[in-house]
Amino acid sequence: MDHLPYRDASLPVEERVRDLLGRMTLEEKAAQTAAPFGSAVDVHTPPGTGWGGAVAALCTLGLPPRETARRANELQRKHVEDSRLGIPVLLAEEALIGLKVRDATTFPDAIAQAATWEPELVEAMGRTIGTQMARLGVRQALSPLADVARDPRWGRVEETYGEDPYLVGCMAAGYVRGLQNADGGFPVIATLKHFVGYSASEGGRNTQPAQLGPRELREIHSVPFEMAIRAGGARGVMPSYNDIDGVPVTGSKAHLTRLLREELGFDGLVISDLGAVGHLHTKHGTAEGTLQAVAQAIRAGVDLDLDNKVSSDRVIEAVRTGVLPEPELDRAVANVLRAKFRLGLFERPYVDLDAVPETFDSPRERALARTIAEKSVILLQNRPVDGSPLLPLAASVKSIAVIGPNAHRPMGQLGNYSYQVLDSMTKRFALAADPEAKPEDAEEFAGELGADRAELLVESVPVVTFLDGIRRRAGDSAAVTYEPGCRIAADDRSGFDAAVRAAAAAEVAVVVVGDQSGINAFGTVGEGLDSAECALPGVQRELVEAVVATGTPTVVVLSHGRPYVLGWMADAVPAIVSSFFGGEEAGSAVASVLFGDVNPAGRLPIAMLGSAGAAPFPYWAAARSTAYVDVGSAVVFPFGHGLSYTDFEYRDLSVASAEVPTDGVVRLSFTVANVGARDGDEVVQVYGQDVIGRTTRRRRVLVAFRRIRLAAGAATRVTVEVPTSMFALWDADEGWVVEPGLVRFFIGGSSTAATLRGRVTLTGGNHLPGPDRPLSSSVGVDGSEAALASFRDGTESAATVTDAHDTPVTQDNTVLEWLEHPVGGPALRAVFEGVDGDVEDLLEPAYGLTLTQMVAFSGGRFPQSQLDELLALTRVAPEADRRL
Repeated sequence: MDHLPYRDASLPVEERVRDLLGRMTLEEKAAQTAAPFGSAVDVHTPPGTGWGGAVAALCTLGLPPRETARRANELQRKHVEDSRLGIPVLLAEEALIGLKVRDATTFPDAIAQAATWEPELVEAMGRTIGTQMARLGVRQALSPLADVARDPRWGRVEETYGEDPYLVGCMAAGYVRGLQNADGGFPVIATLKHFVGYSASEGGRNTQPAQLGPRELREIHSVPFEMAIRAGGARGVMPSYNDIDGVPVTGSKAHLTRLLREELGFDGLVISDLGAVGHLHTKHGTAEGTLQAVAQAIRAGVDLDLDNKVSSDRVIEAVRTGVLPEPELDRAVANVLRAKFRLGLFERPYVDLDAVPETFDSPRERALARTIAEKSVILLQNRPVDGSPLLPLAASVKSIAVIGPNAHRPMGQLGNYSYQVLDSMTKRFALAADPEAKPEDAEEFAGELGADRAELLVESVPVVTFLDGIRRRAGDSAAVTYEPGCRIAADDRSGFDAAVRAAAAAEVAVVVVGDQSGINAFGTVGEGLDSAECALPGVQRELVEAVVATGTPTVVVLSHGRPYVLGWMADAVPAIVSSFFGGEEAGSAVASVLFGDVNPAGRLPIAMLGSAGAAPFPYWAAARSTAYVDVGSAVVFPFGHGLSYTDFEYRDLSVASAEVPTDGVVRLSFTVANVGARDGDEVVQVYGQDVIGRTTRRRRVLVAFRRIRLAAGAATRVTVEVPTSMFALWDADEGWVVEPGLVRFFIGGSSTAATLRGRVTLTGGNHLPGPDRPLSSSVGVDGSEAALASFRDGTESAATVTDAHDTPVTQDNTVLEWLEHPVGGPALRAVFEGVDGDVEDLLEPAYGLTLTQMVAFSGGRFPQSQLDELLALTRVAPEADRRL
């Protein structure tokens, strides 16, 4: 067989694909489209034709790494040596927060990874996971998610990188680069999911329809996938379960071929989500039966069918009955074969057992998990107690009460796609990951599927709980007591009295509350576990309030997957720390922050709203939306928010040019200084706004960010280059378009903390950047005066690089023209002093109105008398002051 052309690694991949495909029978072709799920199918006993892929074949074994690798080799041997053509099988596992097998590192959840705002760190994690996969023989990771979280009620927010497309795209691309380039000898596939619009489901309910237009689909939901494909090189994609405007993505050629492959440039393998092909018949009703569902999916662009059953027989019947033309099947099979040739699977199907370590959780790997956990911790609030911020804990503290249902419970700090959580569930219910499975109907559960029924049923890596971490760090310097107080979701207050006594007897109380992750059952957050209220589950709020009522200074630590509605907590508790599921080292990481060994610098990748009823409420809409009659529209903790034990100052903004062509690059420079007494990290955030466009533009868009380290008293110069294509809008007729006009920039430490502001005018005609447009900015850090001088050569500060404007403003000028005027702007802003939020954000919806129109439309809030005063002020201003 070795002399056959498809076995010759020196030949081009396409020639090898054509040769092998031409030798295959219909049965062998159909087998290559099947990817059975290991918890429902005995994937270690393949048929003579083999399978295209096998998912969860190794995690379900529950064996140590070396024995798992031996079984992987045996499964490959059955495909390579016992089948007619010797086509190896593609082994796939989940790997979002670590390779999901026994004894592999459990990293923080994806939402925690995003809270680091450090894609390079996620890339390092991806590299570690990719190396582990290569050692074990796993050649495809069903990760990462490139979904943009739109609604905190959606249970899968914990698996995402947050609510901003650019942040999500940077994180996903970093993960992909790290994973796919980890081991050149054993390349692997990263699989982006869930393409596309999955996170925009109605009401935040999992797998429900998404009502998205083509512009929002591209500008918000497709961009992260495009970044991970073009900048990360992603070789795999998984379609979403949902339908978009009535069209299920798994059966949509418009989405899987025209958008994914033709517009975004994807050239890899498409594998369905679990059971999604069958949903075309059973859920969506776009296919008359299972044969038609298979045909619809393959015609749309699905290559591999991940299913709880072996699907190849359906493919064979669909072809023989004429439902699926064989050339359509050949397209899918060719993609599967192409992926295997590109991976070198035919040349290296087996792994070296001697190279497999005893554990995939070495001290080095645990150290990386701890670093990510530490950098993900977010200090949400830190009010003074007795004149000083409560955190970090004073060295004089001699007694600490650690309280709460997640304080000493390993399952309370792990994401739902961790080996511990998911495989403990599949041991109880094999179809746990299938959204159409009904665990509540399983007789053995008797309808008891709550979060408090979650159990750790598998053996794996050690997990440091919050109590463990605090006790280890406190050592002999402080007495640490512990009371759980209550359970996660149960309506049981029997532990309150003991918790209150412990808090009253301590100098400080640390209350650890939050979620239990799960999938369709046994959790409060996760896949299929959506929430109407985004509140702390069970009686946990009452527990916090009871502890606070003792008068003992209280720190609340959130170990959670969902961004909660926390207005009540912000009012009552002096210090609040967020630890989105922090993985195996969460306890050590949080203890380091509480005691001040680590200066926190995590930032929220998704806002915490004032009401779940306001969702979806992305940060770019916050200033534009009005309040409900019964609830305000303000967020409690905004996107990008996070406090530090030191203070940072932004100053000296320079803009290289006040005018930039529509096909150019905007160059900004500014200084960031640590003006506090501690070393610390600052997450520099740059937002932009295309003020006027042919379509409604987002009021603020994250266009650049960088996490930087500054010693106490140190300062550095930050330079940012933003391609104008970052402001491109999508037009149904022209595609991506950059229009001329005003662009505003907001620079600071969060989406609402714009310490510096600048503006640039894009000049020239409309620019059509095409599919290869730049998708990211560059951020450089250089504290040298030479670098600053070089940047400023021939430029002025942003305060003086503006358009000339000699004419006084009148009632017929627009609000935007007033704000841009040197006399009218300050006068108009003064009218609205004292309002909540930023004045320009408040006025932004009225930019196009004249002041006369604003009087008419304001309902008395901006009366004619106020306009008369403004006009009088601008008329008497000295001529020199009316010039820009």
